[in-house]
This record gives sequence, structure tokens and C-alpha cells, in this order.
Amino acid sequence: MRNFGRVNCAILGSRGLVAQRIIQRIANHNWLYPAAVIGSPSTAGMRLNDLPWSPDEQRPMLPELTVREIGEPQELAQELISEGIGIVFSALPEDPAAIVEEELASAGLVVISHSIIHRLEGHIPLIVPEVNANHLELLDHQNQYEGGKIVSCSGCMTVPLAITLSPLDTEIGIDRVIISTEQSLSGGGRDMLADSRSGTIFSGEIDGESGSVINELLRILGKMELPDVTSSEIGIEASCQRVNREYGHLARVEVLLQREVSAHEVIRTWSGFKSRAQELDLPSACLEPIHFVEKPDDAGEARWVGGTGRSPSEDLRAAMAVAVGDIQVSGRRLTYTTVADNTIRGAAGYSVLIAELM
Repeated sequence: MRNFGRVNCAILGSRGLVAQRIIQRIANHNWLYPAAVIGSPSTAGMRLNDLPWSPDEQRPMLPELTVREIGEPQELAQELISEGIGIVFSALPEDPAAIVEEELASAGLVVISHSIIHRLEGHIPLIVPEVNANHLELLDHQNQYEGGKIVSCSGCMTVPLAITLSPLDTEIGIDRVIISTEQSLSGGGRDMLADSRSGTIFSGEIDGESGSVINELLRILGKMELPDVTSSEIGIEASCQRVNREYGHLARVEVLLQREVSAHEVIRTWSGFKSRAQELDLPSACLEPIHFVEKPDDAGEARWVGGTGRSPSEDLRAAMAVAVGDIQVSGRRLTYTTVADNTIRGAAGYSVLIAELM
């Protein structure tokens, strides 16, 4: 595998679901190239192709790389820069992310972070490309990092909610939203998924998730008012739980709109929804971000909408749309169910789409 003019990228994380999904997606990408993988002490020194493979799909052909250890962040940054790496995808847990990500940005690298630590910081854009690409304007005023930049990705449940709520708010107006989620085991990471397959039963509670979904949505749906974002004034309630399903996050949503609508108008609003990502025909951007499905409760099936198949390493649009069904309208009240793949649409594919947009 060779890099023919593609942007060299580093991935922070080597064994986790999100890190390997990123590697999976950029292995055959025409614009991006996985030039370095940085892992924990337990994986440092291992060949990338010898690591246990977490996604269900077959491991794609990967470059012959050896996983590196993070070590001293400043030294790592200089190594990456000397190798021509421009973008760092970080799938690190919260504690190491807090140590490493700002150091890499301060050295001049662009860091796209999946960590929760940056999502509500005023100077860091929290981006869902189809919803608030204009919030990337914050980067023009992000002078904390001496030339580098940090962009934050939201939690995986926030993404389909933002994509379905945004056109409704823009075209019709929203007063209040009540959300009830059913989130899959893979959202808890590789270890939770593996333990569940061994028979471990997990609590349905997800500590802090409801508050995170609410705060992230308010920021993403907010208005760009430099040098920060003014949060949306929509009233949002959320209750979140883990369910015994391996992949696919589902949410049942009740929306109180600002005026009476018909089901036809709601469907037309979603059907006509396009963004800058679609205008640019980005490699990971589905032509239709929102797909209508008859059985949204079958999250394992519905999560794959967007592409022509189920091979994310070959079809960058596979699982990159959001599924919607069970649509009911009465006056100002709309209810619907939305589903998305949490590891692709809600995580790895989403950060790759941010890189394409930037």
C-alpha cells in the first residue's frame, strides 16, 4: 500500500473500536493515509496487522506499521511533524487525551478528538458536519495552540439526534424535545462488547449520558457568534439506557414544534435536507443524510443505511446516514424513532467526514 498524494494521518489508539474503525475507513481512502498508529504500552511494538481486530468486518489490507507508544507528547509531536503528518485522529480515553491532545495541537498539528474533555470548551468547535459546519469558524480565532487546532466530536448518540432535529428547527422551529435512548453495548467500548459476549450482564444505566446528550445538542444547534457559540434555547429532556444489542444506537423522540404541521411537511423537510458536505460530494457524505425505514426497531439492520453495502473499508458511505421511522404527527407534536451506527456514523466515520470537510 502506497501513499499517492494523500494526507498523512496519525491515529491515537490501536485496539479500541473507534481507533480501528478509523484505520478501517482510511486504509483505502483517496484523500487520507494512515501513516502512524500510537497505542498503549501493551500494544507498542506490535505490528498493526498482528493486533487483535475488533470490528466484525474482515480486516482490510493495512500498511506495514509498528504501533508506537505515546511516550513524551512533545517528542511524539515532533516525530509526527517530521514525518509529514498533518492530521491526528484521537480515540484516546479521557485521561491520556487530557495529557496528549493539547500538546500535539500546540506543536502545530490538527487534532480531531473523540474525547469528552473538549466538547463544551468555548474555543473548540463541536462539529456534526451536516449540521454546524459554520462553527469551524472558531478555528480562525483558536490561538491557544500556536498554529495547531483541536476539533471535537460529540458523543455517538448525539449525532443522529442533531441531524434529525436540525432541519426541523431551521424550517419549522422547535420549542421542546423529549428523548429516550436505547444504546448498544459497543458504545461502552471493546471490553464491554467482549464481556457481554462472554455472558456478563450490564446495568442499563449510563452515568452522565443524559446530561452530555442535552448539553452537546444545545451547543451543536446553537448560533455562531464569535468568539463562541450561543447555545440553543430549545428545552431538551433526555433519559438514556444501555440495552443488550451489540451495535446501533436508537432514540425515540418527541418534538413540540412551534406551529402545527402535517406528516407530509415533516417528511419533505427531512427529504430535502442537504448540507455543505453533500454540496461538496465528500467521500464519506451520503447523498441523502436521512433515510426512511419501515422497521427502525431493527437497529442492527437500520444502522447500515447510507451506502450500497456493508464493507466500511470499501464503501465510505456505508452506515453513514441516519435512519428514521415510526413518524407520527398531531398538531404541533411529532414523534419518531431514529437509529444510527454508533461506531461509524456516531464515531469513526464522523471524524473522517470532519477531516474531509476541513
